[in-house]
Amino acid sequence: MAAIASETFPGGCRLDHDGCVVCADAGIPVRVLAVTGDDALCEDAFGAQASIAVELVAPVTIGEVLVTHGGVAIGRVETRVMG
Repeated sequence: MAAIASETFPGGCRLDHDGCVVCADAGIPVRVLAVTGDDALCEDAFGAQASIAVELVAPVTIGEVLVTHGGVAIGRVETRVMG
């Protein structure tokens, strides 16, 4: 699985609650590892995993990169192949 670029994590924000306490309204990109109903197991660029609510961006598939805030997916990271 390709890593999520660490430059998308301003200030080193991550999923674990012991991480950055000054994220404010920052969205954290995560990769979907598994989907169960309205929740997805996701992993950030640092390897932290968490269950994320995905109702707002459903349907979600394994491998997608989502933007999350407060344990809720709020958008998708679109990828394009340049060439």
